[in-house]
Amino acid sequence: MVQSDISTPKDGANRTKAGSGVALLVDDNPLILNVLRGLLNNEGIRVLSSTNGQEALEILDQQSVDVIVCDVMMPRMDGYQLHERVRGCSKYAHIPFVFLSALGDNAEISQAKENGADDYLVKPFDPRELIAVVRGKIQRSKSIKGAETERYDSYRKRVIHTLSHEFRTPLVAINTGAELLLEQRDRLDHDKAANLLEAIKRGGERLERLVNDFMLLQQIEGGLARRLFESRASVHSIQAVLDRIIEAREEMISGERCTLDFSKIPYEISVRIYEPQIQDILDRLINNAIKFSTTERSIEIHSSLRDREVGIEIRDRGLGMDAIRTKEAVDAFGQINREKMEQQGSGLGLAIASRYAEINDGRLEFEERAGGGTIVTLILPTVS
Repeated sequence: MVQSDISTPKDGANRTKAGSGVALLVDDNPLILNVLRGLLNNEGIRVLSSTNGQEALEILDQQSVDVIVCDVMMPRMDGYQLHERVRGCSKYAHIPFVFLSALGDNAEISQAKENGADDYLVKPFDPRELIAVVRGKIQRSKSIKGAETERYDSYRKRVIHTLSHEFRTPLVAINTGAELLLEQRDRLDHDKAANLLEAIKRGGERLERLVNDFMLLQQIEGGLARRLFESRASVHSIQAVLDRIIEAREEMISGERCTLDFSKIPYEISVRIYEPQIQDILDRLINNAIKFSTTERSIEIHSSLRDREVGIEIRDRGLGMDAIRTKEAVDAFGQINREKMEQQGSGLGLAIASRYAEINDGRLEFEERAGGGTIVTLILPTVS
């Protein structure tokens, strides 16, 4: 039976302190559980307990835990099996895991630590050592939780700030345009009506891009994009991939009054990729090069072999990018100097491109271009 009791010291005084931590004890020996419960309760630590690994997983699914103290030899699911399940689950992997076992030979201890255990105590144990270890692991667990909370809060604020602006802007265009068409439909001439309809269309397209990118990033973070790569990746000639991408985008680039210099690779280079993801990366890099170009609207695409890697460079003569701050742009909802310069877009483009590159075993590199502009390089490993 699963036990998730909160025990109190024998004197009846409730000494559990807010923030003192929660320990999950896993042992099939009731005597050991009672001893451990008493020791930790006297230190103000809340205790949950179970008699095997399966019961422990049920508790973890329902309760927040700061440290696990676990026996090795138990029925149904032993300590090693529980440790493997905990480390393999993203919800629990951060929880410090301490083995407490009568198996005390050096080989056993070394093996447990090599498998990722945070500590290994041998029965019979020194109560002071056990309390010190548990307190230390609880402190570590709380530090990790605090850092995760801080990162989440920062991410949440960026999401709220960006989405509130990015949703509002196209919605204003759509709503305002629609209201004018309805209110002045009998007085508007053909050209003004056409302009309003065009503004509504642009607002709808911008809103659609935002929603699509936001949903795409959630799919990437949820592992769908990696599963697609693992099941559908194949070997391609990188030149053939680039030819297909350039052919499909050449008319769009020309329509943006932008010149394109595309140099072909003089030798055969093969890569193992999921082509739609690579197409998405290069589309985003080309679109950024166009969007942030100033007076000289030109894009250069060059490829080169680099010690078992191929680098595909997208060069522009745009606003330029501070290479030291590129992490801002790669982070979700991040844009360089967004607070100083209004830019259309959610800031998701480079975040998605960077994640796709990693999934395809590659990476993005950024550098400032001499004479102004930026060079963004997609680097992929070659295959023989």
